[in-house]
Amino acid sequence: MTMKLELELDQLPYTIHRFPPSTPASIYLPLIDNQAWYSITKTPEEISLVISHHYADTKDNQLVSGSGDNEHKITPGWRCFKVKGPLDFSYVGIMANLSGVLAENSISVFVVSTYDTDYILVKEDKAMEAKKAFESVGHSVQSGPVAV
Repeated sequence: MTMKLELELDQLPYTIHRFPPSTPASIYLPLIDNQAWYSITKTPEEISLVISHHYADTKDNQLVSGSGDNEHKITPGWRCFKVKGPLDFSYVGIMANLSGVLAENSISVFVVSTYDTDYILVKEDKAMEAKKAFESVGHSVQSGPVAV
């Protein structure tokens, strides 16, 4: 069975942050104020924060504070593809299909899943290449709305 998905490419740039797991929420929560989209994931090893905004004053993997595992890392310059949902939990192979297409084209990904759908982030310089790769296997990709 061929999988045909509808994707939406957000017009906003995205930034990914990594904080030490002991970082108090008061440090990173101000970063999400007034953001159109964000995701926070905490594990015993780290806190990951993905934000839809432009972080122009940083460079890839810039270390903001700390050292080793206790540093705040910032990686700006991502674009986000949303799988139009909601997706039922019984659907099998969606992420394997999408990430597989990108892997075949040597495009790395950062993935965020929510209850309703999946999001695939790629570096900005690979966004159009990813769009073409998705379309080449029958997926449709539309530009998302510009957030105000």
